[in-house]
Amino acid sequence: MSKVADAKNRRKIIHPFLVAVFPVLIIYSQNVGRVNFEEVVIPIIFVLILSIGLYYFLKIILKNAYKAALVVTILLIILFSYGHIYYLLNDVSIDGFDVGRNRYLIPIFGITLVTSIFFVLRAKKVFDNVTSIINFMSVIFVIVAISNVGFVVYEMTECETCPKQAMFYERIDFSKYFEEHKFVISDDNIPPDVYYLILDEYARSDALSDYHNFDNDEFTEYLESKGFHVAKNSFTNYPMSIQAIPATMNMQYVNFLADEIGTEVRNYKPLNEKDYGLYPNNMVIKNFKEMDYKIITFNTFALHLHENPLADEKLCYKTKFLFENRILDILGRTSIFGYYVERWAEGEHRQVILCTFEKLPAASNVFEEPVFVWAHVMLPHPPWVFGPNGEEITPGKPLLITNNPEFRDSGWEPKKQYVQQVEFANKKTIEAIEGILEHNSNSIIIIQGDHGTSWDVNWEEPSRGDIWQRMRNFDAIYFPDEEKRQYLTDDRTLVNTFRVVFNTYFNSDYEILDDKMYWGYNKKPYIFEDVTEVIAHNAIKEPNF
Repeated sequence: MSKVADAKNRRKIIHPFLVAVFPVLIIYSQNVGRVNFEEVVIPIIFVLILSIGLYYFLKIILKNAYKAALVVTILLIILFSYGHIYYLLNDVSIDGFDVGRNRYLIPIFGITLVTSIFFVLRAKKVFDNVTSIINFMSVIFVIVAISNVGFVVYEMTECETCPKQAMFYERIDFSKYFEEHKFVISDDNIPPDVYYLILDEYARSDALSDYHNFDNDEFTEYLESKGFHVAKNSFTNYPMSIQAIPATMNMQYVNFLADEIGTEVRNYKPLNEKDYGLYPNNMVIKNFKEMDYKIITFNTFALHLHENPLADEKLCYKTKFLFENRILDILGRTSIFGYYVERWAEGEHRQVILCTFEKLPAASNVFEEPVFVWAHVMLPHPPWVFGPNGEEITPGKPLLITNNPEFRDSGWEPKKQYVQQVEFANKKTIEAIEGILEHNSNSIIIIQGDHGTSWDVNWEEPSRGDIWQRMRNFDAIYFPDEEKRQYLTDDRTLVNTFRVVFNTYFNSDYEILDDKMYWGYNKKPYIFEDVTEVIAHNAIKEPNF
């Protein structure tokens, strides 16, 4: 047979490259709407470069294209399947023996890898027929992955335009939903600096007592001694950060998104897209800028706050890292190197939180003009990385799991870890308050949890108790002028926070909205179920269910 004919008969090798792309597509199918479609491009390029580079390197070494391709495919399967198996077995215990631990799984995977490669290298077969089979299987798997993306999109949509909106989102102008207001600062008054500290998932004090047997009186008494008004009957308007904070920062309920976007769409861009989302491009910041305030934000790795286009200064900000791509992040965490990625992520998480509390008190020194300082701190929200005094703690669960708001461990241990982070948050918040007032006693300080906890909450069919638990958030506000503290009431929700601030200190005329609470869902963020009556808003103590 001629060399030309032989070349024609040689099997095409495509399986290493398809196997490399497969996990990226699967991960994307589980995060449609959470990430931009274009974010898939970089991970695909990354895995293709990895697979192509390995293939040609091994092809030169082994002088056999089929064997080189098989080795690459085996390596990729081991590399990208490890984390998924680890998470699957993480809670599995047989007679007290924890199956899903790195110390057991890594040797098993290592032995499997070495044995498989040894077999391929020692085999005298050409592997051309095997290549055809694996090529076919890899094509099927990729088709399944692509189909899964399509299935997920259409599963969560019931309108003609929804699939397109879910994946790409065509920007909609929401300006008609927001009022224009005039602000007046008296010439004889020095405009106050305004600090807004969000402590993520910080529950109201009575909720801490009900669900954690934790007495938070020491912290609340400290706040009250400094002149803070601690709301005894505060509620969030929405159970998810992605809904609650945009509502707070726009001083408006975001229910209009259901009509504009569609209730079945799972696309977070209208809320958190850095250039136009309601979270970073909010009315509170726009109002302060209109009054010639300087805007200071902190890098929190949360909801694009650190990418706020309206900020004049970004503190604790780090240059972009590759793993800020959500798909690459999950790919790294689910790989066999996931343990080391997790440890790196924990270190970054601790560093950002500590940096925020360190720089928060003196943030106003950056500018001569009055400032609005906005810090969203992922504390006491998991992952559990701090002890009560700031000790470094390694989470019992991977960040990939504990960062999922629909997943929470039940039982005492995670609750204890949550309380420890509440204690640490209290200590750092007290230090920050002392520093802020020392630098400028004429400062408004707002400390709020965006929502409460969610232990054993049934998100799809929540009980009255589930709703009551999740919607009770911590809320404490300091006005430097004692006579103006009368406008702070025990019964308040987040959406009116800055309406009160602007009316009280900047002579605006915002209407105080009726306090409403809506249950929402992580998978479908534009479904809003009115639960105001369910909560029994006027009750301070949890009712009997």
